[in-house]
Amino acid sequence: MSFKLWIAGAVLYLTIITPNDTEGQSAGEVHQQPAVTFDTMYISDYTHLLTARLFLLFENASLLIHPSDNISKIVYQPNANLRIGFAGFWKWFGIGLSVDNPFYKTDPVRFGTTTTLDLRVNAFGRRLAGEFFYQQYKGLYISTPEIADDIHYILPDMRILSVGISGYWIYNSARFSIRAAFIQNERQKKSAGSFVVRPSFLYNLISSDNGIIPPGIIANYNLPSSSQISGGTFYCLGISPGYIYTLVFLKNFSCTAVVFPGIAAQFSTFNNETGKQTNTEIIFQLSGWFTLGYNSDKWFLGASVQEGFNDIPNKLNEALFNYDVAQFRFWGGTRFDVFRKKKKVAVAY
Repeated sequence: MSFKLWIAGAVLYLTIITPNDTEGQSAGEVHQQPAVTFDTMYISDYTHLLTARLFLLFENASLLIHPSDNISKIVYQPNANLRIGFAGFWKWFGIGLSVDNPFYKTDPVRFGTTTTLDLRVNAFGRRLAGEFFYQQYKGLYISTPEIADDIHYILPDMRILSVGISGYWIYNSARFSIRAAFIQNERQKKSAGSFVVRPSFLYNLISSDNGIIPPGIIANYNLPSSSQISGGTFYCLGISPGYIYTLVFLKNFSCTAVVFPGIAAQFSTFNNETGKQTNTEIIFQLSGWFTLGYNSDKWFLGASVQEGFNDIPNKLNEALFNYDVAQFRFWGGTRFDVFRKKKKVAVAY
């Protein structure tokens, strides 16, 4: 069983975002720190409520390798991509869980068995946001090329590990809500956008005890023995300035689009028959999101697509590697005032 867990916030991050998000100040503190730090004509705030949602997550992860001119590509995929889950958010804090969809299973005989671990920690302040993720797949199959029609190479010991951290600085936080776009504990009332800067660090590991390329493919396509790589690691430090915009229409409907072009310094190592090799280069990165949804004071529905989640284009030896995860998410939810203190009502007799 695979799972995804969101736990938003850490003590260090709390010290950064809490001063900007405080809403319940005493009368003596209001003149020092305003209770409202955003334009209420543009944003409705529900962070004092518990925002809960059910979601369906489709995750298309693929590793593409082009080892030589003798073969156009080798495509690796996990036999796990559809999950269902639940998430809840209050203030900047969120927690959620997703598990394999019990109603949709693919044939393990044809595609092998994949075990996954997907952990996410995030916190959404008004001006600053941060995200940490840990993602692991073990057991992949090769979708292209096939051994024969609808018969695939299976690599039960192949492993892909991704660990990353990124931050977001939102310039127009007074009128644009990143919370409304992604976690729905706020609502964008009027169309607005913002310039966003995203620094990021990414680590990727690809390994297989018996080699990443099966002997059958090496023999069939006459690949050199030096192309047989047993493992590789990537360290990537990047900066991506971007722009995000939410278009509001029919009062409660909206769509949000964001694009992040950027550059990164990437250091990679790999092991093959000749030993350990290293490579350093500057790469171009591009990622983006698109969401469409309905958001009212009580209920919300939506869908999103995210591309370039942890993309790593690079060369190991003469083999071009590209690992990408595209996410498609559908959700629906509501809000509860479960933290409200009940007032005592005096009854006259």
